[in-house]
Amino acid sequence: MDEAAILASSWDFGDTREDLIHRIHPYPARFQAFITTKALEYADADGINVRNVADVFYGCGTSTVEAKRNGKDFWGCDINPLATLIAQVKTHQYRDHDLRRTYSAIREDARLSVVTPKDRAAMGDRIHHWFSEGNIDDLIRLDRAIRRTTRSYSAHRRFFQCGFSAILKATSYWLTKSIKAQRDPHKKPRRVMEAFEDQIALMRRANEMCSRDLRRRREYELGTF
Repeated sequence: MDEAAILASSWDFGDTREDLIHRIHPYPARFQAFITTKALEYADADGINVRNVADVFYGCGTSTVEAKRNGKDFWGCDINPLATLIAQVKTHQYRDHDLRRTYSAIREDARLSVVTPKDRAAMGDRIHHWFSEGNIDDLIRLDRAIRRTTRSYSAHRRFFQCGFSAILKATSYWLTKSIKAQRDPHKKPRRVMEAFEDQIALMRRANEMCSRDLRRRREYELGTF
């Protein structure tokens, strides 16, 4: 096998599925998580002791998560507020008990919330173009509930706002497999609270799995694994 073939095979991960934490929110042009780990392995093989990883366009935080998983300090930035939101959620370790309690409070607040004609009018024509009237009402209730039950700029508000953002395409008439804005008049959008429940369940599982991996690494480094 020549050198080029060996190099190509070293990057072949077949059908390996990425960890769930990298699938909590769609993001365009996100690179595969293994690239960060491979880069660190190459550095280690060359005798380079990497202590810090920097990514000046970190997007949704793929390199951030993988750097932490490999025991490296990380610094990064991105101008996209959605990217920053996703990255912050992916790299924060939440206590599942707190997430479950906050989620219950959000659902109850949304259930009791009343949407007025003034609330609907404030959404503007573009929102009404992409969402059904019923889903608009539920999105208003849900957004309001998240803001009422969580503190401003808190990690918990970011978690549930990330979940809110992740369901927008599925609950709208946006063509499912399209990156560009394209309306599908034949699509049956998912109901908001049903989609939100599934999304938060996925995010909680991802958080638990990622937190467990990080705990195991710390135990290994301390020799208590």
